[in-house]
Amino acid sequence: MISPFDRAFQYGDGIFRTFVVENRRPCHWKYHYKKIVEDCLAIKISPPNEKVLLSDIQSLFKTKKKAVGKFIISRGISDRGYKFSADISHNRFLIKTKMPSYPKEYFKFGINLHVCKQRIFPSILSGIKHLNRLDNIMARQEWRDNNFADGILLDQSGNVIECISSNIFMRFGKVIYTPKINQVGIKGVTRGIVIELSQKLGFRVKELVFNLNKLLEADEVLVTNSLFGVLQVKKIKNRSWPHQELASLLNESLKNLKL
Repeated sequence: MISPFDRAFQYGDGIFRTFVVENRRPCHWKYHYKKIVEDCLAIKISPPNEKVLLSDIQSLFKTKKKAVGKFIISRGISDRGYKFSADISHNRFLIKTKMPSYPKEYFKFGINLHVCKQRIFPSILSGIKHLNRLDNIMARQEWRDNNFADGILLDQSGNVIECISSNIFMRFGKVIYTPKINQVGIKGVTRGIVIELSQKLGFRVKELVFNLNKLLEADEVLVTNSLFGVLQVKKIKNRSWPHQELASLLNESLKNLKL
């Protein structure tokens, strides 16, 4: 049972991490656990022990079939009010769901992105995958059809930050750029891995502040997350891109990484 006094339920006081589990093993686990620890420490929650989390996964994921795991780490249970005791003990929750079935054309031809009207604003929680995701929820309500696979989120100055459920990259020649996340946005695990892989593939990678017009000038645009890996973008507004091979190359490199 989940107590209504759990601070995750009361205030969104906690962090989460979503990942693929295959053959009962979490994919790219060392990256995910590192981020769990970093995010917990950033909001002053004592991080759970790695062996405990791996044991949870083994207990819940009984078959070799690929599925989705999601850890929620809550600060714990407290009385009503923002204050909590110094000896509060974190709670952890593990959710198992089916692996999404992404349309094959996403990987063959790419996806369309919606440009969201909802803006996101600077926060001391920048970079942390905390439980307060109301901006993303409101942005996702801007379309109901299947024309768009995700939506681009801009900051109050019109700079590209990320997508609702993925990070974004653009390529100019042999240089790959991704938004600089220092005041707003999330540094996804796959974002970090793709930066490493791109450098190994001979690209220079730079974090940069850039607006939507600059993005539309790119030779190629990609989005990343831990479930689908890397997808090429085929259309944003009136700008279209032909199919290219970088997304497939990066996905192959992701598969070859140790689980």
